[in-house]
Amino acid sequence: MEKKYIVQFLKEKKRGVYSLIVNTYIDVISTMGINMALHIIKDDLEKETGTSVEINYFSLAKAAAKVPKKVLNKSTSLETSKWEFKDAYETNDQKLIPGRFKLDQSD
Repeated sequence: MEKKYIVQFLKEKKRGVYSLIVNTYIDVISTMGINMALHIIKDDLEKETGTSVEINYFSLAKAAAKVPKKVLNKSTSLETSKWEFKDAYETNDQKLIPGRFKLDQSD
């Protein structure tokens, strides 16, 4: 969706505009706090349209809270942790698992 329509909907106080903003700027919102994302979104919309934009913090935070955590985690551009720590039952090693021991039978 074009950003000029978002600004137009904000000025008309249309219902659902904040969820539209969250869906448009999902990467920005998922990688930082709402307050920082609010400033970045506001600057981007003002730069794009050339007019001043008023965005309500609480409405944006409420719309961002309604987005499922799965969507926020998938949309991040940051690389997730590459370390993988498996439990003993998940490995295929022939070593003894923790909590087991072997008696030396060399009599």
